[in-house]
Amino acid sequence: MTLLRPATHIAVEERDDIVYIAPLPDGPIRVLEGIAALIWREACAGPAETIAERVLAQVEGAPGDAPSVIESLVADLRQSGMLMPGPGEPGGA
Repeated sequence: MTLLRPATHIAVEERDDIVYIAPLPDGPIRVLEGIAALIWREACAGPAETIAERVLAQVEGAPGDAPSVIESLVADLRQSGMLMPGPGEPGGA
């Protein structure tokens, strides 16, 4: 089981259904709205292996390629340094 969390140098602000994330101190700010905000929240809330499953349980009428789109966004957030392994994970604090 892989756990994810916001990287230590990332500021996160949630307002309504929008998540703002930015590397400190200089940004840039990334704005996640709608499904992207839901994916961020689920990525930080449980095992990485079930993010798509948990997101799709909350979304009606998702297209058939939704799991791969979700996995792509999570991979992008990890590669860009916004998400990192959680405590107890290899590479985590």
